[in-house]
Amino acid sequence: MNQSKLGKEQPYEGGLVRNGMAGELDRAMSRLKHRDIRTRRRAVRTLVELEDPNSLKAFKSLLGDEDSWFVSKALDAYRKWAPEVGIDAVLDLTGHSSVNVRRCGANLLDSLRTDAVATAVIMLDDDDSVVRRKAADALLAHGDKEAIGAMHSHTNDTIRSLAMRHHSCSKSQLTNGLKDSSSVVQIEALRSLLTRDEAVDIALIEPFYKLQSEIVNLFLYVAKHSPESLSSLTKKLGPQHFHDITKHLRANVNSSEDMLIETLLEANMYSIVTRWLIHRGADEDELRWSMIRNDEVDIIERSKLLERLIGRADEPAVQAEVTDFMDSNPPTLLMVACENLSTAANELAS
Repeated sequence: MNQSKLGKEQPYEGGLVRNGMAGELDRAMSRLKHRDIRTRRRAVRTLVELEDPNSLKAFKSLLGDEDSWFVSKALDAYRKWAPEVGIDAVLDLTGHSSVNVRRCGANLLDSLRTDAVATAVIMLDDDDSVVRRKAADALLAHGDKEAIGAMHSHTNDTIRSLAMRHHSCSKSQLTNGLKDSSSVVQIEALRSLLTRDEAVDIALIEPFYKLQSEIVNLFLYVAKHSPESLSSLTKKLGPQHFHDITKHLRANVNSSEDMLIETLLEANMYSIVTRWLIHRGADEDELRWSMIRNDEVDIIERSKLLERLIGRADEPAVQAEVTDFMDSNPPTLLMVACENLSTAANELAS
């Protein structure tokens, strides 16, 4: 607290006592031990009204009270003043036997920034998962390399996985995370590697090809760093994988001149390219017809490309391509699609 706002003050366990309020504060504190609960409650209300951070020394005695009302008021006081008083006040909470009190303390760690780093490291070993998570969050926000190192070596896989998110993680730490015994840690390490676009041995990435949640980022990563491996990736993709990748292409790729489309064509990943093409206009007709004529492309995909031309069937350029393709004696399914386009062209012209 800014002492210039308080006048002459004297420290007390991290708090500050206003000279003119010391007497009233002491009287209210003494009433907290009164046998009459109404007197005790009035004392608490007085302490709250005094708005003096130093009253935390009184509220500390209420943290373990049998009456939940007193515990609640004590925790409210700590939430309000502990960040101002400092780490000593928060230690009243983090070292308490009550898990609810420790959770309150863990929630305050972040507000103390670097002052709470050492305490947060200790709280990583708390029996309560909520306390551990809050301690880890505080370290991710304010911890130094040593503190994050404690997270990397922790026995709890959730703590190790959170460590993978920190900016201080080295490439070697992330690659080690890919080989962690916990799949939770592996996935966080993978996400960080993909986000950073760190180039690593593609063999470390291959085991995650079936991971639905990261398939788009994995796909883009492989296309950039190891395009020769795209064919092996394709063999492990399921229908939902294809859907998600195609959705990404439709939203982010606007031309067949994009390096990603060129990479896909070079890897013979025609199915994804044709799915992207279905929603493209006349500016991609050259690639569209090359796919329709390519016997290596799945016949169903080729048929769909033809079917999507139904609204443009009367265009001279489309009619010329259809006629030329029919002259090449294509498979029956594609011939039927072409005949449908010719019929549609006549109906549109009439």
